[in-house]
Amino acid sequence: MTNPSDNTPAVGVSRVLAVDDDPGILDALRRVLRIPGVELHLAHGPMEAMGKMQEIQAAVVISDHMMPVMTGVELLSLIRQNWPATVCIMMTACEDMRVAQDVINRQLVHFFVTKPWDSRALRELVQKALRMHEDLRAAAGPRAADLQKDIRENAGKAAFSLARAVDARDNYTRRHSENVAAYAQVVGRAMMLGPHQLEELRIGGLLHDVGKIGISDGILLKPGRLTEEEFQVIRQHPTIGESIVEPIAFPWNIAAIVGQHHENYDGSGYPRGLAQDQIVLSAHIIHVVDAYEAMSANRVYRTAREPSWILAEFNRCRGTQFSPAVVDVFLAEYQRGAIQAAEVSDG
Repeated sequence: MTNPSDNTPAVGVSRVLAVDDDPGILDALRRVLRIPGVELHLAHGPMEAMGKMQEIQAAVVISDHMMPVMTGVELLSLIRQNWPATVCIMMTACEDMRVAQDVINRQLVHFFVTKPWDSRALRELVQKALRMHEDLRAAAGPRAADLQKDIRENAGKAAFSLARAVDARDNYTRRHSENVAAYAQVVGRAMMLGPHQLEELRIGGLLHDVGKIGISDGILLKPGRLTEEEFQVIRQHPTIGESIVEPIAFPWNIAAIVGQHHENYDGSGYPRGLAQDQIVLSAHIIHVVDAYEAMSANRVYRTAREPSWILAEFNRCRGTQFSPAVVDVFLAEYQRGAIQAAEVSDG
């Protein structure tokens, strides 16, 4: 395995990235994938993989599914969003076959292989994936980057227009959404997410509460705790928001963030009772930082919670309300002061 200092592979050389938290599997892949013209890179988990993708932009990524911090499905989905021409191969054990079928149907990965694999078949599959990568690059065309930039700029303008509509309802919502967007990017950078996903977090953070446009002032701006009936009305805002942003041609999955940011890790959230991998990673992140911003801000009916209380609450709700992996990254960033430094001032 080579580790070149520049970002461009040698002429006639293609880069392949293998991701697994089991060193034995990576050693086996190193032996098997000795293919002429292939430069193999290894990553011991999703965070390292995202960092390496920023550096090498591999033509093919082979990833295990069951890994800490994020699953292979989540990792390969992020890679496809940030590097559309990269061909994704997921490795699965026999008990993961339902997962493999689901991700193929949802077009999240291109191929999958089962463990233990046939070495010759795996080499042939990697070579097939490299040919597909070249086809995808050719199909993108020379204007692809410019067109993608135009789409993102126009979608960003639409996002800010919606954010201004929320501003008109309540100044608190503006500060809250701006802080959520800023905190989410801190967590995303710590998780080694790419530029596409970081921008998704920013726009998703700004718009996560846009559905509150559809909630009456009497409930939204009530200076006190809500009744159960009023809370049931508030619980409609993710669905309302999802219907607002869904028709917009965002190059990010903003509708999922808006619709899922109150779903809990254990399935006890709303509006659909989704759990774990059913919730997109960006929504898991927004859920954590949204809760932090709400707890750390002054409200009409209470003052901001003490930092010790907030940290204890996150530890208490880790694995039930919140994704354990996201909570761990958030708390690490909080302890080093990065979250506090990202707060948007009123000035």
